[in-house]
Amino acid sequence: MASRAALLFCASLAFAVAVSEARDFVVGGADNGWKVPDQPDALSRWASACRFHVGDNLVFGAADSVLEVTREDYDRCSTASPLAAHKAAGGAAAVTVPLPRSGPFYFVSGAPGSCQKGERVVVVVMSEKHGRRGRSFAPAPAPASAPAESPLAASLVGVPAAAPAPATGAAARTGSGALLLGAAVLGAVLVGW
Repeated sequence: MASRAALLFCASLAFAVAVSEARDFVVGGADNGWKVPDQPDALSRWASACRFHVGDNLVFGAADSVLEVTREDYDRCSTASPLAAHKAAGGAAAVTVPLPRSGPFYFVSGAPGSCQKGERVVVVVMSEKHGRRGRSFAPAPAPASAPAESPLAASLVGVPAAAPAPATGAAARTGSGALLLGAAVLGAVLVGW
C-alpha cells in the first residue's frame, strides 16, 4: 500500500512539473498583437518585459507569415533570406513558434512594408541554468515602477529596452512535459497498479 501511495505521489509531482514547464507567450500581449503597432518600438518593449525560457512558445496572432531572420536582416528589415518561415498550421489563425534554445531570436513580418513600420520583435531566451526555480503557478504581479533599461537587449536591437520581468497574464502554461508524465504512468503500470 505504501509503495502505491509513493508512486501516486511521484506521478502527481511529475504531472505538476510537466504542466509548469513551458509557456505560450502571445506576441504583443494581446490576442492580435502581431500587427503593425501604433508605436514602432511597442513589440520590443513588450518582449523586454517578458522572461522567455527554453521550451516556451511564441504565439503570433492573426499572422499572415512570420519570418525568423538573422540580426543583420532584422536590422535592415530584409525578408530575402529568412532562417525559417512560420505559417499557421491546419487552418489556425495564429502561428506558434517554439523557442528550443537560449539566446536571441529575431522575427519580422513577411508582409511587405510591415517590418519597416515596426512589425518585428527580438526575444532573448534565458539559458537553461536560469531555470524556473521558485516560480509559482500564479502569474507574477506587474512591476509597480518602470523597469530599468537592459544593456543586453539594447545591444541586440540597438535601442534602449527594459529589463526582463516575469511574464504576466499574456502567458499561459502548456503541458510540454508529456514524456515525463508518460514515464510516470508507465511506471505505475509496470508496478502493477
